Amino acid sequence: MVRIGVIGAGAIGLSSAISVQKLVPGAKVTIIADQFGSDTTSSGAGGLFRPYLGHFTGMDEEMVK
Repeated sequence: MVRIGVIGAGAIGLSSAISVQKLVPGAKVTIIADQFGSDTTSSGAGGLFRPYLGHFTGMDEEMVK
């Protein structure tokens, strides 16, 4: 059995662990992190995007969509 450790329980760490489980059948994946849950960086670092035409000058509205 393959044993793999993933450091970090943020968005990248958890998605990496899931990817490893899908790509390496039967692998035992262990997530190593200082904290789990709402106190991690990823919970506050969500990439938020809200297009607003006011930030763009001289551009057609269709280009901003």
